[in-house]
Amino acid sequence: MWAGGDLLLDIFIACLFMVPTVFLIWVTARFEAFYTPYSKFLLGLSLSAPVCLSVLFLGEKHVGQSLITLCLYRLTWSPLILVGMGISRLVARFDRAKRFASYALLIEVLTLGIAVALFIHEAGPKDISGRYPAA
Repeated sequence: MWAGGDLLLDIFIACLFMVPTVFLIWVTARFEAFYTPYSKFLLGLSLSAPVCLSVLFLGEKHVGQSLITLCLYRLTWSPLILVGMGISRLVARFDRAKRFASYALLIEVLTLGIAVALFIHEAGPKDISGRYPAA
């Protein structure tokens, strides 16, 4: 019961942080010297999502528990990061910044789609023993 309340509090706090973040992105989009490196940072941040998904896919036999937890948090907050990247792409004025932000957005969307597809595949039809039924 407490976990649901904690999750709602975390989402509320993250949304509160999104308001000044959007304003800051909107203000800094006017300066190419700052916004292009920011777009490169977004690209690097989006590249961490496929790495985290592959770490989760490897499992506990090959990776430590703390790294798995870190990657799980990264993928859990992926939708909010996606919103920030989408806003960054919308307010970008310069061609290089638009291109980097578009690549970052594409990588993040594809990784989130693959994660959802893997989750649906894993939750597919199984019998009581956890094996897939014979066709």
